[in-house]
Amino acid sequence: MALGPFHVWLMVPFAAAVSWVFNTIELVGHNSENPFDNKVNDVPMSAICRSIEIDLRELLGETELPRQCSPWRACFIRKPEQDGK
Repeated sequence: MALGPFHVWLMVPFAAAVSWVFNTIELVGHNSENPFDNKVNDVPMSAICRSIEIDLRELLGETELPRQCSPWRACFIRKPEQDGK
């Protein structure tokens, strides 16, 4: 081989880079394995359900509609004071 006896030292940074890639893939998979937890990167199910609820109540002719969900701590969830508790 053209690298001579130094190819052994190239294995250490190469193995570190490969292990970093696999570790990063594992972390991304772990963070995205449950998309409905109402965390920052998850699907905003509370906001979607509230929007559907408001649309259906408008179609039924109701005048007292709930408020839209607004971002709170970077998540679209109902604040505790919005629940009346």
